[in-house]
Amino acid sequence: MVYESLTEFERALARFGDKVDLIVGLEVGDKISPEEAYQQIKGMMKELKKLRKREKDERTTTDKNLPKLQGNQEFD
Repeated sequence: MVYESLTEFERALARFGDKVDLIVGLEVGDKISPEEAYQQIKGMMKELKKLRKREKDERTTTDKNLPKLQGNQEFD
């Protein structure tokens, strides 16, 4: 399946898009107010940003632990 190789953030981003579509549809259909739609999307965006930051921090920590190559040094 295509989604198996995605990071947690990438999967969350795809779900975010689906949820935004649903919320916009509810707002357009007068099932929720524009303010409610805005607040829901704003809250989801905040969570998405936290996830992105956590994943970036984890990647940075992992990169710091990798050995550094000197000059023209090659892998064995």
